[in-house]
Formats: sequence, C-alpha cells, structure tokens
Amino acid sequence: MDDLTIMDDLTALSNTGIPKVLIAAAVADGEQPEVDVSDEEFQQFDTSAVPVIVMLTKVGMHYIVDATTEEESHMSSAISISINKKGHICGMTKRGAAGLDPSVIHDMISVAKHVSEEFMNKLDSEIAAAEAAENE
Repeated sequence: MDDLTIMDDLTALSNTGIPKVLIAAAVADGEQPEVDVSDEEFQQFDTSAVPVIVMLTKVGMHYIVDATTEEESHMSSAISISINKKGHICGMTKRGAAGLDPSVIHDMISVAKHVSEEFMNKLDSEIAAAEAAENE
C-alpha cells in the first residue's frame, strides 16, 4: 500500500463520525434492551493512535524506503516496522534470506522512526487541511 493510499484512508477515518448509541440499562428478564442511535450526535474516530508501517529494504550498504519491485529484486533483506505517533514500535517483520546484524537493525529502526515522524507530520497537515476545507 502506498503512502497516498494510507493518507487518504486515515484522512477519511479522521473525518468519520460514529453515531452516539444509548442502551437502556434496566430491562425485564427475557426482554431486549432499548437501543437509541442518534442521528444528531456523533463522536469523531480517533486516528491519533493508528501506527504507520515503514518498509525498509537493504540493498548493499543502503536502505531504501518503500522500494519498488525492481529494487526489491536486489535486496539482501527487508524489514517492515510499525511505529505509532509516540515513536513506539508496535510490530516488526523481516523478509529475505540474509540475516541482519543487531547494529543494522538498530540503524534501520532509527531511520524508520525518522521517516514515520515526517510522514505523520505530513499526514496531520493533510488532515487539518481537509478539516479546514470542510468547514468553509
């Protein structure tokens, strides 16, 4: 999935309204509770905790972010790192037959954190712009 698709998806989710739902607490045995779905009150979907995935491909001594299929054909290995807005790693997977030295993994994580921070800042700007355009 490319960066623009992810941006579009997260922007759409950030503008998604979830209707307020009230469920009656007290019901008699065997009866279904009363459910009221509001047509007027909505809660905004919170995308602040959604992580982004940075894919780094190692070709020789270099790392390529979001490598093309041709670039991947020359890889020795690759990792995908899921990082949230706080810079915490949420998950990581490795591909390729070659092993990675722990120092290389640490370096790739550092690069992924930098890339994810830039991406999230750009994403926040896109979301703010979409919200501003919607309010005009």
